[in-house]
Parts: sequence; structure tokens; C-alpha cells
Amino acid sequence: MNKYALTAAAALFLAATAPSFAFDAAVGQRAQSQATRISCDTHAEDDQAVCASKCEDAYLKDQQSITADMATVKANRKARDEKCGCPQNSKSL
Repeated sequence: MNKYALTAAAALFLAATAPSFAFDAAVGQRAQSQATRISCDTHAEDDQAVCASKCEDAYLKDQQSITADMATVKANRKARDEKCGCPQNSKSL
């Protein structure tokens, strides 16, 4: 009975730890999320970063509206990016 218990414990341990090794190789290959595609640094303290961060926040807020017209939302995003000096942030829209 003890060898079956030890075998079962070893199998459970291997089954629990195998996924952590299997997915480590793909970490660098994941697609970027929408929030990390920003070209201008939004984490810095300068005026351009603050402006780009506010632009991103306004875009996400406008995008989540139920009655949002996406053409208007994208046009507003492009205008805000131009104002901030970061037109490259809205190239993929």
C-alpha cells in the first residue's frame, strides 16, 4: 500500500509542477496587449508622458461607452495624440 501511495504522491507532484516548466519558453513570444503598445512613455514624469497617459485613459473610457461611435472615438484619439506630440501611438487605429 505504501508504494502505491508514494507513486501517487510523486505523480501528483509531477502533474502539478509540469505546467510551470512547459509555459516558461513562451513568455517572450506572447502578443503585446493593447495597453503596452504605447510608443511614448506614459510612466515618466514629464509633460508629454502625462498628456499621453491622459489621452490613453480618455480613449479607453470613450471606447467602453455603449453608444460609442468608433470612427469618432478613433478620430478623437488621433487628435489627442497629435496634441501631445505622440502621433505614433494612434498609427494602428
